[in-house]
Amino acid sequence: ETLLDLYCGTGTIGLSMAAQAKRVIGVEVVPSAVEDARKNAERNHITNAEFFCMDAAEAASMLRQRGEYPDVVILDPPRKGCSGELLRTVVQMSPKRIVYVSCDPATLARDLRILADLHYIPQELTPVDMFPRTAHVETVVLLSKGEVDSKKIRVEFSLEDMDMSEFQDGATYPQIKEYVLEHTGLKVSNLYISQIKRKCGIGVGKNYNLPKSEDSRQPQCPQEKEKAIREAFKYFGMI
Repeated sequence: ETLLDLYCGTGTIGLSMAAQAKRVIGVEVVPSAVEDARKNAERNHITNAEFFCMDAAEAASMLRQRGEYPDVVILDPPRKGCSGELLRTVVQMSPKRIVYVSCDPATLARDLRILADLHYIPQELTPVDMFPRTAHVETVVLLSKGEVDSKKIRVEFSLEDMDMSEFQDGATYPQIKEYVLEHTGLKVSNLYISQIKRKCGIGVGKNYNLPKSEDSRQPQCPQEKEKAIREAFKYFGMI
């Protein structure tokens, strides 16, 4: 079977399945990760895998236009989940199975609802507690195409008691700090992030990091850190 691995990172998931696949296609937007994925394939003597450095939605659309129809699609998005455009493009490829690896139950619930409306129904769901003693959980869901039989399948999600504040602006401050540090080696403060949020017209809360008095002076974010923070905003879909 042909396997399409979207948000493939350094290729770990797709490469682990290469021995059971006819062909593996990996897609990742971070250039250094794509380079590492290709090196990982070479080091493990895997010759049936290729990797593209592209946005997942653009790559899925490009592959569909090329007539690529994968049998299995793996989705492993960041916490913000998948866009509706991407999910619709994947469904248009008519894969036999979709495997969704999620790091947040809230966006997973949203995307499973979209996929269910497009006739891809959850068959198995396994939560994985990769971060003990925290509120975070990974979830792996197997979906296949079919009609819902309400007598056999009933899936309910309640988001009322979940803290959704961290999704309002696309990413939390710690996530932005981690991204900037990983990709540039720079450390940025909450103050700098809030300053650039304001420049981009993103809400930061009523009194977040405001000076205590009109005479107070705050350090301004250096240009190189502003550039790095803006790149993080783009990655998380905030701008």
